[in-house]
Amino acid sequence: MPPSEEESQWLVGSGGGVTSSSGGVTITGTGDSSLNIRGGLYTEEMTTQTANSANANANAPSADSAEHDLIDSTADATLLAQFHEDAIKQNFYFVRRQICDYDMDEVLDESIVKTRYTSRRIDGYLQDIPAGVGYFQLLATLCTGLSLAADTVEFFVVPYILPSAEVELCIEDNEKGWLGNITLMGLALGGLFWGGLGDRIGRHRSLLSAMSVHALFSGVATFMPTYGTFMTARFCSAIGVGGSVPLAFAYLAECCPRLSRGRWTGILVAAGALGGVYAALLAWTIVPTTGEMVVLENKEHFSAWHRFLLLCCLPALCSTIGLIFLPESPRYLVEAGRDVEAMMVYQRIYKKNNARKGAAGAQYQLSELELPTKRPRGLAPPSPSTHTSVLADIMYSVEMFWSSFLELFATPHLRVTLVLLLIWSTASFGLYGLMVWCPEYLKLLRATEYEAHTVQVVGKNYSNNIFSGSMENCQYKDSTFSYCKFTKMVLSHVDFDNCTFQFVEFSSIKSSKTHFTDSIIAHSKFVDTDLSSQAFTRCKLHNNTKLSLSGPCPTLDLDYNIYIEEALHGHLVAQLAFVPAATLAGLALTVLQRPKMIGISLFFSSVAALCLILVGTNSSAVLGFEGGFIAVFAIAWTSLTLVTVESFPTHLRCTGFGFIAAVIRISGLIGTITYQTLIGAPLVAPALLTASTLLIASITTLDLPHTHSVFL
Repeated sequence: MPPSEEESQWLVGSGGGVTSSSGGVTITGTGDSSLNIRGGLYTEEMTTQTANSANANANAPSADSAEHDLIDSTADATLLAQFHEDAIKQNFYFVRRQICDYDMDEVLDESIVKTRYTSRRIDGYLQDIPAGVGYFQLLATLCTGLSLAADTVEFFVVPYILPSAEVELCIEDNEKGWLGNITLMGLALGGLFWGGLGDRIGRHRSLLSAMSVHALFSGVATFMPTYGTFMTARFCSAIGVGGSVPLAFAYLAECCPRLSRGRWTGILVAAGALGGVYAALLAWTIVPTTGEMVVLENKEHFSAWHRFLLLCCLPALCSTIGLIFLPESPRYLVEAGRDVEAMMVYQRIYKKNNARKGAAGAQYQLSELELPTKRPRGLAPPSPSTHTSVLADIMYSVEMFWSSFLELFATPHLRVTLVLLLIWSTASFGLYGLMVWCPEYLKLLRATEYEAHTVQVVGKNYSNNIFSGSMENCQYKDSTFSYCKFTKMVLSHVDFDNCTFQFVEFSSIKSSKTHFTDSIIAHSKFVDTDLSSQAFTRCKLHNNTKLSLSGPCPTLDLDYNIYIEEALHGHLVAQLAFVPAATLAGLALTVLQRPKMIGISLFFSSVAALCLILVGTNSSAVLGFEGGFIAVFAIAWTSLTLVTVESFPTHLRCTGFGFIAAVIRISGLIGTITYQTLIGAPLVAPALLTASTLLIASITTLDLPHTHSVFL
């Protein structure tokens, strides 16, 4: 028998209702969770406002009004979050209703906390249509996953293109590091900007705009002819893709039921890591891996590294196209008061997930009338009619963004914001630092081995000899060259110390780290070479001829020993270890508590970091350490990502995550700079630094909120 109008007071999901007792209020949901208020006010982000603090100033009218406003906001968030959960799960009471206002101040005795709330009275019948996640979530995961893959590609392309770009763009040694640094700075700025925009104009619209900006400037960067223009395009490209992290995770989480959020978050993190795998394999196929290949490729009008950058745009381009066909997040639409659009999105999700079921009678019957009454938060963008100029609209938007940013540090959210900041900053410092240190340490081992095999020639005389091809890793000392010819050669790491050259011709010479020291060069000819004055130290030059002195960068001494394979190996191992670990962590998040998973993972990562001391000079041991460390660390990274999404309310979710994402990049930037200084240091230095930072992060997880039962 359907309930009467007097008995129906709340709109809830299947099996839901409201029960009261002297201890508080329990709003039951769809059978798998409940929302409790006991001595405090429950919010969707699992924070409470204690009743004692609310009652301390109960006699003051202003305090009472503030209390009622807070309760109204809390109740709105609670019911809207539960409604969204039920709408996504497609389990509803489809009812015939009569709308009226009900003031909970009229409730007698202590059966319910004194509050003021506007609700709807409903009566009807239960129609249970099962649907969980399906084709829509798969499509959303694919599109958002491609955006995260583009984010990873943006970071990893730098070490692959740097050797070739260094030759073509004449990049100085002090400018090399800025290619990576400017990328991290752009990613940080992009996370902050697009995250704030996601709470103002919507997750989908912001993500589509961000990826469009990234795809545009990624393509533009491919054709930039100078270092300055290339850096500018790369910076703008990074700003665009920087918004993918807060927006993609928030969007997909809001399109999934609570119990499946962990699984889909793990898949998204794995998709981002696959972007790193894609970039590494693509570089292995296209980018020159030796210095001689770099020199030959530099003669091409559209060389290999340009083609590599162009193909790296594919994930961003595919993501942008796919996002066009996705709707806005229904949770954002509900929060913004756009009820009709929200119901259309719910219907679209339902139809997409049930497209192949063809069950008769399984028609989506819910309308916007089922939505609980909500007081507006002002999430919608400002109307142009409210301001007199474009500048006024911009200033208003800046003020709204600033107020949202400051709200992160207000009392309800201050604690969780600071805890997340500390954990993320220490964790990203260690991760980014080690991901740079391991490939660079492999390069150091290779360079040390290279120097150990230097061929030394002492006191030898050459007369009427013709040298061609390549000469590498040689040192000539106290030798004489008479009537010799060096032609069509690549000289790499060749030193001539106290040597004599008479009537020698150098023609068509490409050199790298080649030096003439304390030598005599007389009656010789230099034709079409890149040997500049910097190559001659304390030399005596007599009656020499220089014709057509050529070189892409006359003032630079470019190193042809690029050791790009070491970077490829290090990045591949790290990203391949990240993929299965993140996926398994996502599955574990459906049953295990988030803070415990994060704390345990960070603790074991801290212990694993100490194993770095044992790798010595074995390259395989370094790669094994990196893979094992990343596999353990990925569990914490995945879990922490989900906790960050769940820790902020809807109207601050992208702003909060965007700010966290910016902190991650800046901490990563500091980490990369710090660990680069430790490449030649004893292994105990990076090991202890990583272990200590991750241990701090592990201890801090004790203050993390338990968000496993949060309704977004």
